[in-house]
Amino acid sequence: MRYNEQVHNEVSGDVHGAVVQVRDVYLHSQEPLALDGLPPVAAEFTGRSTDLAAVGTALESPQPVAVLTGLAGVGKTTLAVKAAHDAIRRFPGGVLFVDLQGYGSRVDAQAALATFLGALGVPRVPDSQQEREVLYRSRLAKREPMLLVLDNASSSDQVRPLLPAGNRHRVLVTSRHTLADLQGARRVEIDVLPADDAVEMLANLLRATDPADTRVTDAPEPAHEVAELCGRLPLALGIVAALLSDDPGLPLTELVVLLREARLAELSYDDLAVRAAFDLSHARLAAGERRLFRLLSLHPGPRISVQAATALAGLSPQETRKLLQDLRRAHMIENGGAPGWFRFHDLLRLYASEHCEAEAEDVRDAALTRLVDHYVAATEQASRQHPRGEARKRAHDWLRTERAAIVAIIALAHRTGRHEQVLRLTSSLDTFLHFFFSRSTSAEGFGIHEMALDAAVSLGDRKAEVQALLGLGRLHREVGHDEEARIRLKAAASLSRELGDDESLGTALHNLGLLSWRHKDFDTAWRLYDEALARHRGAGSRTGEAQVLYSFGVLAEAAGQQESAAGHFSGCVETSAAIGRHDLVGRAHKHLALIAYDGDRQDEVQHHLHAAEAAFLEGGHERKAKQLWRQFRSASRGKRSRG
Repeated sequence: MRYNEQVHNEVSGDVHGAVVQVRDVYLHSQEPLALDGLPPVAAEFTGRSTDLAAVGTALESPQPVAVLTGLAGVGKTTLAVKAAHDAIRRFPGGVLFVDLQGYGSRVDAQAALATFLGALGVPRVPDSQQEREVLYRSRLAKREPMLLVLDNASSSDQVRPLLPAGNRHRVLVTSRHTLADLQGARRVEIDVLPADDAVEMLANLLRATDPADTRVTDAPEPAHEVAELCGRLPLALGIVAALLSDDPGLPLTELVVLLREARLAELSYDDLAVRAAFDLSHARLAAGERRLFRLLSLHPGPRISVQAATALAGLSPQETRKLLQDLRRAHMIENGGAPGWFRFHDLLRLYASEHCEAEAEDVRDAALTRLVDHYVAATEQASRQHPRGEARKRAHDWLRTERAAIVAIIALAHRTGRHEQVLRLTSSLDTFLHFFFSRSTSAEGFGIHEMALDAAVSLGDRKAEVQALLGLGRLHREVGHDEEARIRLKAAASLSRELGDDESLGTALHNLGLLSWRHKDFDTAWRLYDEALARHRGAGSRTGEAQVLYSFGVLAEAAGQQESAAGHFSGCVETSAAIGRHDLVGRAHKHLALIAYDGDRQDEVQHHLHAAEAAFLEGGHERKAKQLWRQFRSASRGKRSRG
């Protein structure tokens, strides 16, 4: 498969005969690039001059890959980000950064490649990993030297698909493992902080909270002992600094005693050392904070909102928000990248999960039920939002933010036998099924609908089985899996006939007709559309009726039957307007404008274009409204933009 590097908005030359196209065609301008993705340097960054020099030397060496390796919490990411900022002038092509989450919700090569291709301006990401790698390396080959920071890798397999060809670019990898099987990579071992740097880091953290806090400088010997008891590990030092900041009256000498009692003196270069530091911080939490800390580990997504945490806790939003802020100040959770969102460090999630396992099973089960029910209610509310204006935008923004969490919640509900919740969540997501039409998200769509199908069969809910089959069929059709789509849609049609479900049967037949139209089997498409329209009308489904009328118009127009096409598009406008489907009104008017243009009826052209623009704006589709006139000018020069 070959991918054009740019997508142009005009086509020269003449077009003769019928114009047949794959449903919707959108004209895109050059996609924006996102090549300055480095996080900021941590404010508490201290020392590390030797390590920074070693990383700088590695980036200047002929070896294109450098691996920063060391134990958890040693500050590999912080060092990599600082080194990348220091070296950024050497990479005029830009910087790409990704957290591979190798020790938590592991990001696979497919997802990482999709992220990088998007940053490189690729508007349509290929389906297979092999195609993504080829396109990714082709894009990099044409750019000036770039720096790629691959953070938190757990294996060489996570890294290899992201390596560029040749040695023009440089790759900086961080990992707790040595990645010794990553051949040709230069290894930079990162140790704990030197003693003086560890003390300075502790002092900097305290002064950041309170510039008047001089406990470290006033008691240098206890400060050094605290640093040693923390193993001079930056993560442990940050937790201890949070404890000191929360208790301004706690002397360092008393803290030394607390640390010894928590056996932090036994810190060594492994994860148990970090657990000892966590033990101390966990013991200092209030009872409510400890409870929420444990329950948060039940959330399967990469970050959690205040609302979802409130459901887990079974408390008021105000109480939960305060507890979350307390946990954040204690460095037991982190800010989640936006106000009202929080996340775990991956080790802290594991630590919290261990403690949660000690909770009574009925306590965990009740919390999970509240969490799943929260997402069911929120997703159903979003699906009920009127498809126009600000309400529509809010619903879409919410789903974009929560999509990964909802997918994970559906998997959790399926895994724990909550079949009814699986069906309700998937049914609500079908309102936003287009979110899963892209190659980068379709795997999620297939997954949740397969789980819904399994849940429906488990419950003996045959109507839900039909809906799951329809969802799978539509998804496969949209991503070009035509044979799989046909199998699923035929199964849905057969079961719908058996159940006497005319609306679902109409939907299945309509989608089968779209497959026939794609393969230029117009007679079969016409026959399927005809029955689909009759079924929708018999079921009183105005939405289904409007959609089939639109497809009838496209089919008739492609076959050169302009009068028939105009009649069907006009019927689509009337039906869609009656039910508030402004997107269909706009699309149908756009086709009517093209038909009027072919007949040199300029007044009608202007009428339909203005009507299309008004419909798009009324439905909150500002982007389509802005593109309308440009697309029509392009169509009038020979290329018809339908959809």
